[in-house]
Amino acid sequence: MSRLLHTSDWHLGHLLHGHPREEDFDAVLAEIVAIAQENQPDLIVHSGDLFHSSRPTVRDLFRAMRTLRELAAIAPTVVVAGNHDSPHYLEFLNFMSGPSCGRGLFFVDQLRPAHDGGVMTFEACGGEQRIRLAVLPFVHPNRFWQRSSTSGPSYADYAEAMRGLQGELLDALHEGYDPERDILVFTAHVLVAGARTSKSERAVDESFETPPEDLPVVSYAALGHIHRPQTVEGLKFARYAGSPLPMDFGEANETKSVVIVDADPGRPVRALPRRLSSGRRLAHFPGTLEELKAAAAQYDGTFLKAEIAGEEPDGLLSQKIAEIVPNAILVNPTPAREAAAGAVLDSDPGDEPELPDAFRAYLAREGLDADAAESTVTAFLHLLNELDDETLTPVPAEELLRAALENPWMEAS
Repeated sequence: MSRLLHTSDWHLGHLLHGHPREEDFDAVLAEIVAIAQENQPDLIVHSGDLFHSSRPTVRDLFRAMRTLRELAAIAPTVVVAGNHDSPHYLEFLNFMSGPSCGRGLFFVDQLRPAHDGGVMTFEACGGEQRIRLAVLPFVHPNRFWQRSSTSGPSYADYAEAMRGLQGELLDALHEGYDPERDILVFTAHVLVAGARTSKSERAVDESFETPPEDLPVVSYAALGHIHRPQTVEGLKFARYAGSPLPMDFGEANETKSVVIVDADPGRPVRALPRRLSSGRRLAHFPGTLEELKAAAAQYDGTFLKAEIAGEEPDGLLSQKIAEIVPNAILVNPTPAREAAAGAVLDSDPGDEPELPDAFRAYLAREGLDADAAESTVTAFLHLLNELDDETLTPVPAEELLRAALENPWMEAS
């Protein structure tokens, strides 16, 4: 029986409202390595967003490589680029370490043809079985922009193009396929329609989703991009591993995990989440200072977001809270306020609202009608998504200029 370990969305370098989380990352990464050592997988897959920024610090690069080298000493380890990752950085890391590290450390920096790194093969069970892995890093919708278009890529363009890419990878997986020996696996950093996002997760542009039925039918699909661990609705073989740490307070109550996948050729896989318990807990407290005193012990050592009732918004509030819970890290402590009429968001007051909801409520307060507000929010989401990609949205005029420069007019002699 072959075994796979699936992890994803580490987001190394992430700050929690300005607070570094290096201790938490070190703890949870050590826990992931310990789980790998205990389970001895034949292959380890990281399905994207290794870093939180496309320009990671040297310390975050070191933290990533130290952990990945430890994993690669256990089993071949494959990392695909997510929307937060810089393809150039991953290309560099693959050049510097790559397959020569341990049992093999592979960085897939960008979309590759099936026969040029898009499909990888690994021996398992001492050579008795093979894991054939198709890899699909994050593909920005702009890749499918047509010169004839004046408004950017459409959902239909994106869905059709992604369907084609995944179909090509599936066809390549089946080339030389041995049903008695081979286990087919697909990994992608992609938003699948119907996936449940976390409340604090930065808005994902649902204009560019992959329908679940378009995913390649394989033994296991290791997905990245969504922080909440979950299976894809209707597809038991497809799963998001999720982030190993809660990225914000909207993820505070989620059970974080990696996934251990056991597979035999021709049989359904068994995918079991392994809970991750490292890292400081994120806690939200709504109440009075007296109530906080009574419950102070349970907030010791946490990241604490306190919303205190009956207090004035002065500079002493943080000091008062710190005296009650001296071992907590305070995150934006605020006095409780009553919501203004007409400015109520459709979310739990204890949760940080999603950015588009907050922006939509702001526009409503400013007097924009519903249609204009929704149009503005949609444009805003497109701009946010641009920040995740190093390539700016193509502009028709730029494309025409580029074409002219590539084919300059020459004066006849």
